[in-house]
Amino acid sequence: MKLRHVLPLIIGFVFVPAALMLTVGILILVYGSVARDYLFGILIVSLVGTTIIGSAATLAVLFREARVAKLQTDFVNKVSHELRTPLTSIRMFVETLQLGRLQDPQRQREALEIVAEETARLSGLINRLLDWARMESGRRVYELSRQPLGPVLDAALAAFEPQLLHHPVQLERDLPPRLPSVMADRSALVEAVLNLLNNAFKYTGPDKRIRLSAVASGPTVTIAVTDNGPGIPLRDQKHVFDKFYRASDPLRRTVEGTGLGLAMVKHIVVGHGGKVSVESEPGCGATFRIALPVAGGAHG
Repeated sequence: MKLRHVLPLIIGFVFVPAALMLTVGILILVYGSVARDYLFGILIVSLVGTTIIGSAATLAVLFREARVAKLQTDFVNKVSHELRTPLTSIRMFVETLQLGRLQDPQRQREALEIVAEETARLSGLINRLLDWARMESGRRVYELSRQPLGPVLDAALAAFEPQLLHHPVQLERDLPPRLPSVMADRSALVEAVLNLLNNAFKYTGPDKRIRLSAVASGPTVTIAVTDNGPGIPLRDQKHVFDKFYRASDPLRRTVEGTGLGLAMVKHIVVGHGGKVSVESEPGCGATFRIALPVAGGAHG
């Protein structure tokens, strides 16, 4: 348990009662026995109140720690499963090739393609975990420079194109011809937008419709990714950017993921001096927005 979690307990159970007793003792010495009973009553009431407050603080801290521990356990289980799945496929096909069970050259090429895809998938998952570890430790540093926003969004769309090979998507690009420049780490901002596009892809049904848009308003430019998925319940919306969090919707539980994608988006956007938000209604899809300050000067 971290110091910031223990501190309320120390204050509630040690310092506050000690301060109350010291204050009452001084008052008794000053005013004598006449006020002793009255002051003892105040002391008892104060100590009872302090105990109640301290107990409530303790329960709140313990509840939070239990929730974080459960999220971490779920995260480890999920990551273990996602690591095991591609490893199992790779091992199976490698063993099949080693034993010479695939004599047909075409089948051999197909097996090698699957091994390559699963290896890339495994590498991507490991890189995501390493990126998150750097963010958590404060070692992820963003090197900001003036970047025209249009090419950044086009780069995210280009990186998203391989997903279109697995399933048809009605992808709409709604970007004005001239968008402001922003102070950004280009690769990190591309990663944030790509995470939102991948998130929309995962959580939409067979009829996938995704829209990437951007609009400038005064000193701020807002990037939006909208999907036609099942939406996010209101109770989950305030938690979707928390690390390890997976929405309570059973449909979302069946989708592969570590619960880090949106947390990484938030970390990147905050590191750029921006804000990230979500707007959604159950059954009506979701819109994730990234609001960034515009860099001074002309449009990019």
